Amino acid sequence: MAGVEMYPYKARLPAPIYWIYRAIRTAGVALCFAGFWSGSIVLGWLWLPILELWPGPRVDKMRRSLRSLQRGFRLFHLVMRVLRLYHRTSPVKTLRPGGAPADSPAVLVANHPTLCDTTSIVSLFPNVVAVARTGFANNPLLARLIRVCGFIPIGIHMLQECEERLRMGFDVLIFPEGTRSPIGGLHPFHRGAFELAARAKVPVVLLKLTCVPPALSKPLPIWKVADRMAVLTIEPLDTIHPVDSELPSRAMCRVIEQRYRDLLGYAPGDLA
Repeated sequence: MAGVEMYPYKARLPAPIYWIYRAIRTAGVALCFAGFWSGSIVLGWLWLPILELWPGPRVDKMRRSLRSLQRGFRLFHLVMRVLRLYHRTSPVKTLRPGGAPADSPAVLVANHPTLCDTTSIVSLFPNVVAVARTGFANNPLLARLIRVCGFIPIGIHMLQECEERLRMGFDVLIFPEGTRSPIGGLHPFHRGAFELAARAKVPVVLLKLTCVPPALSKPLPIWKVADRMAVLTIEPLDTIHPVDSELPSRAMCRVIEQRYRDLLGYAPGDLA
């Protein structure tokens, strides 16, 4: 079924025309990600150092840098949408379901179906920083950009840095699987996001991400995009208040993981 949904034109178009079409889409993907990396270098090593010279406290400098990054992500997604490769959308304009105050920080928890989930969420919603994988945080091309914009590298001081960002008023985005989800399943959740929310006494906002057709997922090479534009939908589900819960963070993690599996139709422990 996934093959039919991803490549419907293969059966409809003559082979030469179809493979030309595929080559054009592959070239579009290469163009987008070349632009992403070159733009990240320009932003991190040329523009943001200039922006940091502007006077103000650290949190103001971080917000200015994050706004610049957000505009860059918006441009990245605009190009992907124009090329009919990938589009992100959300039915809401604020990530505060269930009546949570819009001006209070929160820990954002989401499943992780695509490579562009972080850029999608950061580009759509203000004041969101994310926990960055070690490979990105230690990359010499991206390390400065990640640090200046307030993103938090995975490490022994991660929870302390996340608490600091929450005190500054940022939302902190964490994917509890720790990596992209497999197609048709979820990896086991880690409890760090729930431990953070309990320690910082902030709510957890649950986000459901769905991508149709599948694209930029863990088992798929970047260039192997579907014949049609992939659409990522970002949907806030609920707001959980760990302070009001009697569950410890580990038990809450298991309950929330099962809730995601039920919503997405995945069996317990299913990694297929």
